Amino acid sequence: MLLIFCGLTASCAKEKYTAKPLDAKQVSAKILNKSLSDVAFKAYLIKQGYAVSDWPIQQWGLDELTYAALYFNPQLDVAKAQLALANTSINTANQRQNPTLSATTARSNRANGDISPWSYGLDVSIPIVTNNKRGIQVEEAERLRDAAQLSVAEIAWQLRSQIAKDLMAYHENIAAQQALSQELNTHASIINMLKKRVELGLLASTALNDAKLSNQKTEIASNLLSSQLIAIRGNLATDIGLSLDQLNGISIKPIQIDAVLSQESTLLNTPEQLKILQQNALLNRLDIRRSLAKYAAAEAKIKLEVAKQTPDIALTPGYIFEFGDRIWSLGFSSLINLLNKNPTLIAEATNLREIEGAQFEVLQSNIIGELNLAYANYQSSLQQMHKTQSQLNFQASQQQSLQNQFDKGLIDRLVLTQNKLLYLASEQQLLSLQFNCLKAAIHIEDLMQRPLFDAPKNDAFYPLLGLKP
Repeated sequence: MLLIFCGLTASCAKEKYTAKPLDAKQVSAKILNKSLSDVAFKAYLIKQGYAVSDWPIQQWGLDELTYAALYFNPQLDVAKAQLALANTSINTANQRQNPTLSATTARSNRANGDISPWSYGLDVSIPIVTNNKRGIQVEEAERLRDAAQLSVAEIAWQLRSQIAKDLMAYHENIAAQQALSQELNTHASIINMLKKRVELGLLASTALNDAKLSNQKTEIASNLLSSQLIAIRGNLATDIGLSLDQLNGISIKPIQIDAVLSQESTLLNTPEQLKILQQNALLNRLDIRRSLAKYAAAEAKIKLEVAKQTPDIALTPGYIFEFGDRIWSLGFSSLINLLNKNPTLIAEATNLREIEGAQFEVLQSNIIGELNLAYANYQSSLQQMHKTQSQLNFQASQQQSLQNQFDKGLIDRLVLTQNKLLYLASEQQLLSLQFNCLKAAIHIEDLMQRPLFDAPKNDAFYPLLGLKP
């Protein structure tokens, strides 16, 4: 009994429970103290391929803000914790079953003339897993781990995608405010000229009132954009995982609209481009690959249930000292699958595989349909933009013609300025269509779950998505 006690004591786990209470105040303080000037964040950027000379970053673009989100946003921490759990599940699936030890003791009254009044028994049950069930369990756990890893990559991509949309909304707002500022200056010039004419009795006050009303509408639109900019910055700060004060302290890299539009048009407006986009999406999308991993896990589940038709065996060697006699024994035990050969669980696992396969087909069909629609939307936006650009070029020539007439004294400044107002309205329409094209391209990029253009910094970003640069 002493030996048994010592053996049981030696086999006990040595891990100790460590308390880790969750303090709401500490968590909130951690969130509020996040800073882009953090030394640890600087080291993280250097690890991702940035040079020491790049710090501090003067202008923050999509790449820099994406890395900030990957570092500060807690959503990725949740996905990484789930991935760690999936990795632990592989170790759990690979564990061998522990043998069991049983001991007995008894004392008789020697009524039958036993040599000894005592009886001691010791049995060991050694489980033997048959038909490679443990290997199949590991295979299933590994496929689920692959799905969890792709979930981490999906969260990383979603953060990048949302930041790209936030930045586009930010740039569109800034550009619209600048356009409205020019319009307000033009309105002010027209109102001043109309005031002088009304004061001289050369014009009725109706035209002046109309001009003031138009100016008031433009002021309201400008004020609305200013209010929206605050919300846009708030959304961007939330997606990065920082406070609004932290975001307000940095400079956002400006966008070169014409250059980006030209680059996107060259890439997306080539023959057979839609097929290439579809192929990239159907082969590289993270949810496609995650669905394939889940399907492989369902396949492994079927193999496991089929393997369970062969029962496991337990060897039970033992020793008994029975009232003076020493007895050695060797036995085994196993289930006998006469009535239930596991057909129900095999059918359940097969149905699960069919569900995963059907969901995969639906996912691919939806991707093809969404890409077709997104590509058509991009082409439509591009055509409208080119058409409006042609109209604006015509208006620019008219404006130049009026300027020539003004220089020759054929028209007055009011006519020239009023025509300029019409030209500015057309410029705003073109600006809106340009951003529609940019947003349509972002939508295509989002459907592929892959950047349209390979930047040097993407070499470090791709591994987070499980992609090759």
